[in-house]
This record gives sequence, C-alpha cells and structure tokens, in this order.
Amino acid sequence: MEKYILLYGDKKKEDNICITNMFKNTREINLGWTDFDYKNNIKIIDEEIEGGVKQIIFSGLEIGWDKLVEYLYEKGIKVKVICNTMDSLLYYEYERNNFFKLLELSKEGKVHDIAFLRKGQYEVYKSLEYNCSYLMENYILKEEKKHNVKSNEKENNLINIGIYPLNYTWDKNIFNQLCIGKMVENSNINYNELDERMTDFLSTMEIKSNIDKIENINEDEIIKKVIKNDINISLSFTEYFHPVFFISMEQGIPCIIGNTSDLFDDNEILNKYIVTKTEDNPIENSRLVEECLKNKDIVIEEYKKWKEDYNKKSKENIKQFLEI
Repeated sequence: MEKYILLYGDKKKEDNICITNMFKNTREINLGWTDFDYKNNIKIIDEEIEGGVKQIIFSGLEIGWDKLVEYLYEKGIKVKVICNTMDSLLYYEYERNNFFKLLELSKEGKVHDIAFLRKGQYEVYKSLEYNCSYLMENYILKEEKKHNVKSNEKENNLINIGIYPLNYTWDKNIFNQLCIGKMVENSNINYNELDERMTDFLSTMEIKSNIDKIENINEDEIIKKVIKNDINISLSFTEYFHPVFFISMEQGIPCIIGNTSDLFDDNEILNKYIVTKTEDNPIENSRLVEECLKNKDIVIEEYKKWKEDYNKKSKENIKQFLEI
C-alpha cells in the first residue's frame, strides 16, 4: 500500500470526528482563503512528500484546495477526495461551487478517485462515469473512553433525552426534534443551544428542558453530553457522517437516527427501534423513543453484534480505497 496522508480543515468539525477516527494518518491544513494559507498548506504538503507520501487524500474540497490539487498533479502525486457534501446540500452556494470544482478536477484526471459516503450518491456519479468509490462511514470508540453509566447516576428521575445538533442549519431539523419532548411523558430535553430561538421555542411549547451547550465540537465533549441521557436523538434531514449517533451507541446509550444512512439495510431489529422513516413527525418519533427505551437492552446487544461485523467490513473497505 502506498504511503498516504489525509488532509482536513476545520470547517466541518463534526466530520473530523469520524474521518480522523477512520484514518490513522491525518493532518490539519488551512482553508485556502489567502496566499498565506496556500503557502502554509504547500509547506505541509512538501513535508509529507519529502517523508515518502505517494498519495494525498483530502477530506472534502474546501475553498482554495483546488490549487493544491493542481500543484500535486504537476508533481505526479496521486490525489483522492472524500466528498463531504450531498446533492441536497448544493442548496448552499459554498457547497455547490466546491462540489462542481471537484467534478471538474475529476473529469480532467487531476483527482484520481472521489469517495462518496452514501451508496446512492456513489451509484449516481458512477453511472455518470466519474472515477469514484463508496466509502463506509465508521467510528470506533477506544475502550478507555467508554463509560459504564447506570440509571441511578443520571442527573434527575426524568427520562433524559439528549438533542445535540452541531450546526444551526435547516438540514439539522432542530425544531422537529425538540417537539419530541412534548410527547414523551416525564421527560426532560438536554440540548445544545446553538441559537436562543431554540430556548424560546421550548419555553413557548412548555417543554421541560435544560441547556447543555457544547463549547467545542470534539469527541470528548460529545461523550460528556450523551452519557447524561437515557436516550439521544439525531434526526437530520440529510447526513453522511453520524458522529453523535455512533458516540452514543458506543457508550451503550441508544440513539434514534433518521433514514439517512446505509448502516442497517439488513438488520430488522435496529431498523425497527432506532431508525425513523419520518424525521419531521414528532408524534411518531416520540413513540419510537418510548419503544426504543422499553427494548434498550435488546437494542444495545444487537448493536454490539452488528458493529463487530461492520467494523471488519469497514476496515476492508478503507483498505480497498487506499489501494485504488
């Protein structure tokens, strides 16, 4: 296998939780806003090439990184890009411009392979004859970071529901998730207050809640939050990485997710208890929360069995991607 380095920026910090967990050799670079950023990034890249790196993987194509791809192409270094957007997110001009630039570089042969994190997206662009592959998202929690949290250690006697969106954007489906607390009796919402409108909404709806703000988006901070709860919820409208879900489940705390992943296609139990088909229906999702809690032990045991097999598949999938 050729020696590689994966380069990432700080724009999508929730992505970085998973991407730096999946790949051993990673390094942060600047977004390419200025000449200073470009020169700093080139210095890092040259250091890696001098150290024997034969392929460079970018986590997304952020602003200004197309110039880095051009530089590497001239040097004869293999470039791969892990796509960190979806067609639904092309609503945003920033996402659209960078994604179209990525497709252009691919057609010119300057990007060797685009890795998509959703099967459907991969199949679409494969059919359009782009050089691309499907990369299985994953996250494995180290044993030393696992907590054995008992119900009597929770902060109160309510059903604590954690809602921790990491960005205040339409696709995070925030207010539909907050409504769930109205439908689950004897419950309390612990939430990441990204905007005061979240607090105003909970107050207006008379939903018992507690601000549980995440000051820094990283693995350790999210762990501290999710272990407080009986169940966590992560119901974005569209998603390709699911860090809150994985961190919660790895800690033995069930987490409800939307129908926005390729994780449990063949697992009847997990599909039944932790995957909603209606991200914008708080009534149905409150019922799912209650059913999941009633069957918590079954859910967590099934997850452990599924994850053991999935980790093996993911490891092989990453190996194949690196060898392309």
